[in-house]
Amino acid sequence: MVTTETAERMVGVLGKLSRALRSSSHRWDRLDVGLRRNDLTVLRRLQRHGEQRMSDLADAQCVTASVISRQVAALEHDGLVERRSDPADARVGLIRLSELGRTRLEQVTRRYTAFVRSAFADWDDADAARTADLIGQLADRVVSDLEGHLDIDLHSAAPAPAAPATPTLDRTSERIRTS
Repeated sequence: MVTTETAERMVGVLGKLSRALRSSSHRWDRLDVGLRRNDLTVLRRLQRHGEQRMSDLADAQCVTASVISRQVAALEHDGLVERRSDPADARVGLIRLSELGRTRLEQVTRRYTAFVRSAFADWDDADAARTADLIGQLADRVVSDLEGHLDIDLHSAAPAPAAPATPTLDRTSERIRTS
């Protein structure tokens, strides 16, 4: 069982990591990679999972249909994704990575991978792999536990019914409490 002290330390470390990632994404935008972090997430999902419905992309991004629609429209305008009708249901559009999108994603991935390798050059590969595994487990657990404890579905575009108690952050102890 994780102690309160360790949990509080994790909250602080995760906050620091979140701020660092947000900061680095802004720096990457300024370095003219031409793609925002959210764009990269959509392109990576299409690369890994292939052609998808817009609703599947929205669920994966934890955003509404209108948000993903605007994002996909911008990516389509830039020639990075292609849209076609679903042969099983012509009312539904399928989105796939274009060749230009695949090429750009590979370029950005190579550049970002080189940055990460440089940043962790003094780490042992086994330690880095174990850290990646632990961060992946942590992300999965946070999503799973938030859905269960806060009575929300982070993958749904529709808000869940309000829970009887409202979670708030007590800034003095950085613990979530119910009011």
